[in-house]
Amino acid sequence: MKKSDLYLAKLLMVAVLVFMISILSGSWAMAEEKIEGPLRIESWGGSYADAVRENIIEPFEKKYGIEVQHDFFGNNPEQLAKMKAGKVAMDVSFLSNSFVYLAQKDGLLLPLRLENVPNYKYLFDKFKKPPYDPGPDVYSISYFWGDTAIAWNTEEIAEPPTSWENLWDPKYKGKVAFYTGALEAMQCMALLLGQDPNNITDLDAIIAKLRSLKPSLLKFWSSGAELTSLFATKEVWIANFWRGRVNNLIKEGHPVKYTQPKEGSIGWVDTMVIPKGSKHRRAAEAFVNFALEKQIHTNLVTKGITYAPCSSLVELTPAQEEKLGAAPALLEKVVFPDPAYVQKHQD
Repeated sequence: MKKSDLYLAKLLMVAVLVFMISILSGSWAMAEEKIEGPLRIESWGGSYADAVRENIIEPFEKKYGIEVQHDFFGNNPEQLAKMKAGKVAMDVSFLSNSFVYLAQKDGLLLPLRLENVPNYKYLFDKFKKPPYDPGPDVYSISYFWGDTAIAWNTEEIAEPPTSWENLWDPKYKGKVAFYTGALEAMQCMALLLGQDPNNITDLDAIIAKLRSLKPSLLKFWSSGAELTSLFATKEVWIANFWRGRVNNLIKEGHPVKYTQPKEGSIGWVDTMVIPKGSKHRRAAEAFVNFALEKQIHTNLVTKGITYAPCSSLVELTPAQEEKLGAAPALLEKVVFPDPAYVQKHQD
């Protein structure tokens, strides 16, 4: 055999060997990355769980033929404590923004492999590398958002409020309520006084402004159910509140509306994360990506959770956009608290 022929034969053998190795390794990778279940999902309970079940889980099961086991938690601190104790064997969990930061900081989450979550690229820029998930890896998918702004009775208040300052209007004395949470109260007052809620420079001014509201207050409210009742009975005319609760009041026929003040509002986000103990990581990524599909995401925010979507894929009618508070101009004026700043200055 000529040297040239021998060389070609050896080259061919090497090529075949490389090809076989790539096929075998590819098969192993495909087997490892197979989308299979059962998949365990954990979310808030009640109507929240119903919306997740009807609008995400059931269509996902139908498409992928995977059983999804759906569990619930009462609140994010409870869920975070279980994750820290290693008592959560979940594949996907719904966490609010500040708890994503804490869970990631404690090493409780798996980073998302974005090649398996292509719909990530359609998130609004504000929800890519947000303060609660600063990187360099991505640990959460922001799903829908809301804010704390002003709710008001349209029969008792003729002119729509335009500023946080309207809570101090003497005409409403004794008909004002304000959320009891000190952190959110300070953040709202920072907006009113022209300060950055994520970089407060004059705490004394904020405290003084809050104290000056006390003579006008009927009470500090502590739960959404409590303030809903106060609006329904007209004991309260104006308060800081949440859009979803106001939508429920409107649905029940109460004369209440919701307005973002000109100074802006304080935002919150619900996200999806994959806990470190996930046994079906690839299926979890498929679930998260599926939840971001245009029709799935649209159905959830318009038929289930009446809050604004985090993805540009969702197309809303003008009426839906107003109801959900999903206008781009509103999102621009929402300030999302930086958990790192809050933690550092909490005392």
